[in-house]
Amino acid sequence: MALAAMLLSTLIWSMPTDTPAPPHGNSGNYYRMLLVMFAGVASAFILVRDPRSWTRAFPGPLLLMVFYATLAMISSAYIPEYAFYSLWKSLEVFIVVLATAAILSYPTGQGTASNAYKVTLAIMAMLVLLYAIEGIVLPKQAFISARGNLNFQLIGVIPIAAANTVAFLGGVTAFAMFARLFRPMPALSKWFCALLFLIALTVLVLAQSRTSFVGFCLAVVVYLWIDRRFALLFGLAGIVVLAGIYASFFDVFSQYVLRGQDPTLVRSFSGRAPGWEEAWVAFQEAPFFGHGFAAYARAEIRGMGGNTSLHGAVFEVMVGTGAVGLSVWGGAIIWTLLRLYRLPSTGLQWFKSKEGRSVQAEMVGLSALILLRSATSSDLAENADNLIVFLSLLIYVESVRRIASESKS
Repeated sequence: MALAAMLLSTLIWSMPTDTPAPPHGNSGNYYRMLLVMFAGVASAFILVRDPRSWTRAFPGPLLLMVFYATLAMISSAYIPEYAFYSLWKSLEVFIVVLATAAILSYPTGQGTASNAYKVTLAIMAMLVLLYAIEGIVLPKQAFISARGNLNFQLIGVIPIAAANTVAFLGGVTAFAMFARLFRPMPALSKWFCALLFLIALTVLVLAQSRTSFVGFCLAVVVYLWIDRRFALLFGLAGIVVLAGIYASFFDVFSQYVLRGQDPTLVRSFSGRAPGWEEAWVAFQEAPFFGHGFAAYARAEIRGMGGNTSLHGAVFEVMVGTGAVGLSVWGGAIIWTLLRLYRLPSTGLQWFKSKEGRSVQAEMVGLSALILLRSATSSDLAENADNLIVFLSLLIYVESVRRIASESKS
């Protein structure tokens, strides 16, 4: 419930009317505040009631995330003018990490190792279905004009969501449903997964986000390789090559990716590169502890009336918390991914089954999608959908490691 509350808190139901954007963010967003406070109180209560469970609750990678969130809160003192905004954004990260620890504090069985991921996925799937319905019922509000052959993009109306966010939700949902199609299940469930896969894939394509679309394709390739479905993988590759030769598939794909933009603008990551260059200069000015989490990037680089992030998780962390924050944040991610890739070597017999191999392949593919998305989005550094999906992945990794260790003993 705490993790779900943190994911729901990221939904935007109305935009502030202040022009330009208020310096402390939307201080009237009581919906978000209440959900975050609920998650914090619930997580703290779970952890405090049994301090003996803390050894389970805080594995190495999550401890690094705790340090990262703490550094982010301390960094709010570096930018007094926007300290409230910085402190709130970092507190959100701390609470979502605390919610992760609360989940890990419980004894975990094989059937519950991926429950956090399933809950997160269920919420994302419902949002994807909602945005698909909005595209049909409210086309004038749900589609905005865009350049390129597909001259429109799907956005979220209620709750409000940018096209990039809609695409990420669609990409994660479509990939998860794709993976489930290869597992044994009742025919009705398989038809449901197939239908949801097609809907989510359509939402992903219509939202026109390059990183999420490429991330989805990469995740599918990773899944098919790890799940040893080489015939299907090479078959799909052959179809793509033939389509490129005889049906101008590559031309259509390149037009879709360019979206009518000049190639020079695409090479600058749709104008993100200048902001990243400014971020690098800012990092050199305060290389160790940064300028202030979230607030400095918004106020001094992006401008209070413009985008609120640097659209790049690494740059966001570098500017906000410096090399120290980057080392613990990056260390937590790398450590988790290394443990994920090594899970089959723990000796757990489940990984030798078709289901175990399929789930492992899905999680590794998901990690590829998360990392690629973070290249042009700051959501892996803040309380947002990408970070919550990653923490769900971390819960799966640490739970399965614990199960493997207990089975040996």
